[in-house]
Amino acid sequence: MIEKKFGYGIIGCGTISKWHAEAAAATGKYDLIAVTDVRKESAERFAEQFHCMAVDSTEELLKRDDIEIISICTPSGFHATDAIKVANAGKHIIIEKPMAITYEQIDDILKACKDHNVKMQVISQMRFKENVLKAKEAIDSGKLGKLVIGDVSMKYFRSQEYYDAGGWRGTWKLDGGGALMNQGIHGIDTLQYLMGPVKSVFAHAKTLARNIEVEDTAVAVVEFANGAIGTITGTTSVYPGIPRKFEIYGTKGSITLVEDTITLWDIEGETEKIKEGDQERKLDSASNPTNFGIEGHIMQLDDMAEALIHNRDPKVNQYEGKKPIE
Repeated sequence: MIEKKFGYGIIGCGTISKWHAEAAAATGKYDLIAVTDVRKESAERFAEQFHCMAVDSTEELLKRDDIEIISICTPSGFHATDAIKVANAGKHIIIEKPMAITYEQIDDILKACKDHNVKMQVISQMRFKENVLKAKEAIDSGKLGKLVIGDVSMKYFRSQEYYDAGGWRGTWKLDGGGALMNQGIHGIDTLQYLMGPVKSVFAHAKTLARNIEVEDTAVAVVEFANGAIGTITGTTSVYPGIPRKFEIYGTKGSITLVEDTITLWDIEGETEKIKEGDQERKLDSASNPTNFGIEGHIMQLDDMAEALIHNRDPKVNQYEGKKPIE
């Protein structure tokens, strides 16, 4: 039996759009039909590479009856406007992080999706990683006992040239924030995915090294609804950049992940133990924003297709995508 292929389009042909096109192809469940970008030459170059059409505007893309799902790969500040247009056209949405940069924008997206019965998948690829799921199962099943501490450390390096190369980066209007909103959003999402809902946060945020409007360094103390506490550390200003690290500690066990590699697994009563230093460092984007694999995007785009086939919600729908922004 031949599986249904969904007509697929992309808005925004910048760096991340390549991950979406390649992931869609890898699932075997999408047929990339057309793309658009405010820079016509970018859309045409992308279309030539991926053997699809380049159209002149989002509106033209949305008029096509042969497109059912659209990926939004524009700068963060345009996500809400684009998502609402796509929802109003009755197309299903795959959107890069963050799904929006203000609460008002999020509420408008939620309403548009509900009004037009549209499904949305927010890219949060860490949730689909095998070792993250393994850690979550251990936590949710109570193997770590009472959770005590949950930390994430994201000490990245982004040069001034990185910010200058994209006029939207590091601005309140189009980036919506800095080290936490842009680079740190996946880590924040993964921490709350593992530890559970957040009750309260207080933080210090500063611009210490880069000539940008938003923060390049922030540290937050978090209280989780289950009573545990933790920290969120994020910066884009430390050389050479250190891989993201999650540390989860309970009364009966501890788990540490560096990116999606388990570097510490020590649970009371279990013979399987992993000590720090036992694992090799894997691909990470600590100093290069494009240095990450495509596997997470493949799993999320496949989940979106399966959600439509079986009429269920995607695993990271708009309500899940809202959580790390809150």
